[in-house]
Amino acid sequence: MRFWGTRGTVASPGPRTVRYGGNTPCLEVRVEGAPPLILDAGTGIRGLGAHLVQSYPDSPLHLVLTHRHSDHVLGLAHFGPLYAWRSPITVYCGDGESTSLESFVRQLLSPPLVPYIEGMTTRLTLAEWGEADPLQFGSARVQRCTARHPGDAAVLRVDDAEGPLLAYAPDNELIYADTSPSVIAWRESLARMLHKIPLLIHDATYRDEELPTHRGWGHSSSQEATRFALECEARTLVLFHHHPDRDDDSVERMVEAAREQVVHAGANMRVIAAWEGLTLGL
Repeated sequence: MRFWGTRGTVASPGPRTVRYGGNTPCLEVRVEGAPPLILDAGTGIRGLGAHLVQSYPDSPLHLVLTHRHSDHVLGLAHFGPLYAWRSPITVYCGDGESTSLESFVRQLLSPPLVPYIEGMTTRLTLAEWGEADPLQFGSARVQRCTARHPGDAAVLRVDDAEGPLLAYAPDNELIYADTSPSVIAWRESLARMLHKIPLLIHDATYRDEELPTHRGWGHSSSQEATRFALECEARTLVLFHHHPDRDDDSVERMVEAAREQVVHAGANMRVIAAWEGLTLGL
């Protein structure tokens, strides 16, 4: 898998974000025996599209959106295969919004947001899907469960024929400060679904000291993400959805603190922060 966008909320390019990148969420997952799988369509999908057009022309593509917030969808209009592809491009989303996915995508790819380009929207097949209905793409399987985030965001788990490969939770408020039974039950249920996941990519927008003024915003701290990954017994934790105001040095400090947290817990989990271009074998 490869990260094409790692930033959250809004793109933040510039000299302070060179190492970890300024593009918003987009991941490419390659599973043997399955067509290319794309997770989210933030501004990072532009670079992925150029790569696909050059290296993998006309392969069927499947794009799975965790939800419809702008940082996860605004890159779609600039996705090269929309203009150069003959094979199917299918978009899936199961966020439960009242507006249909078809209506939403048509608006996203039409004036006044983008100029009218004949045929662009007709190249897409749009499919809504629910938590109880996993998606199957050859040997790859995607399961969805509900995240705690305004807009009915999803946590996605990708499996192959041998079992779970990765979990992707870009927008998810773990909210350990809330000890109500319903929140604890939700968190325990999610941990069971992701138990012993080889690779957990999790929202790490904030630091613990920033949480009190952002409660209900739908994001976690790096410390919470590390605690949850330890509960899941994940093999590797990738801190993701970096705050747009978080510079490279600050992200580095968050990684160092998370690694100390793992050592203090007596665990052997690897912790890194996602950067654009990072490629991981699964």
